[in-house]
Amino acid sequence: MKIRIAPETELVMDPLTSVISKEKTIAPNRSMIALIKKLDETERAVDGLMDSLSADKPLQNSWRGREKTAIGAGFATNFFYGLIVGFILSGAALFLLSILYGGA
Repeated sequence: MKIRIAPETELVMDPLTSVISKEKTIAPNRSMIALIKKLDETERAVDGLMDSLSADKPLQNSWRGREKTAIGAGFATNFFYGLIVGFILSGAALFLLSILYGGA
């Protein structure tokens, strides 16, 4: 990334190294075109990963109509985890009550 200091004199500064130099105009050659295609492919993959983190965005490689699948799966998972934690807490409470008031 370069910061243009004076466009009329074509001076730029690199903010990481604080070096001021003359701006270069580079025409894309064949090796740059291949690199740009690879970067575009990588960017699409990154966009797909970022969309997979959101519950209401469609996944890149999924079928139509599955936009809300993550919400339903999250609800089912939370329901079963809630049941398990509830049973464990209820069992612990009953165990403590039997120790305190069961007195043998």
